[in-house]
Parts: sequence; C-alpha cells; structure tokens
Amino acid sequence: MRYFSTFLLLLIMTGLRSQTISIVKDPRLDMLLKKQAELNKEVDKLNNKTGPGYRIMVINTNDRTKALEVKSRMMSDFPDEKSYLVYQSPYFKIMIGNFRTRQEAEPIQKRVQEIYPTGVILVPANVEYKPEKEEELE
Repeated sequence: MRYFSTFLLLLIMTGLRSQTISIVKDPRLDMLLKKQAELNKEVDKLNNKTGPGYRIMVINTNDRTKALEVKSRMMSDFPDEKSYLVYQSPYFKIMIGNFRTRQEAEPIQKRVQEIYPTGVILVPANVEYKPEKEEELE
C-alpha cells in the first residue's frame, strides 16, 4: 500500500508538471489601449497647459479674514478671472488672473487699482493657459 501511494503521488506530480497554460489575447486590445493612451495625452495637453506668465497680486497681509474678504470681492467683481489665495508664512496673498503677457494684464490691473489703490502689483508666475487663448495666438 505504501508503494502504491508513493507511485500515485509521483504520477500526479509528473502530470502536473507537463500541463501548460496558454493565454490567447485578441490583438485588437493592444490597438485599443494604444489609441486610448494617445487620446489621454491629447486631452491632457489641451486641459493642463501651464507656463510662464503673470498674475495680479491684490493684497499681501497676515490677516486671513481680510484676505478671504478680498478674495470674495475679487471673485464677484472679476468673475472671468480666476482668483488664488496663496499662503507663504506668515502672509496671505490674493492673486487674480492667468495672463501670458504684461500687456494682457495691465487693463485688469488698472481696474483692480481703482478698488484697492495701494499694493496692487503684477508678479511673474507659472500660469494656466486656456485652450481658446492658445488657439488665438497660433
């Protein structure tokens, strides 16, 4: 009986080694994955363009409440321009806009200076580009 169980165990082990698994994959899957990766790159290029430009710094204060008030006012007075609250210890800075050139930013800067006559300056920044503006420049 002992020899029989050993023989049976060897037979099972030999049978398991000789089995192979083959995976059959449709080649169209590779083409679909490649096409999806290309589409993702194109969408990423259109939506996430950043580069050198300018923003208008409206206020630089260490009072968080005042900074939030200014930001909400900028959002209501300039709804077309994106506003940013930047914290660089110990100061809160409110900036608006994503401008590629100084000439593009200066008319908005003058309008902001009418509301806040002191401390409004144009600062270089890494800005977000809108796809519409990029197409106009090309």
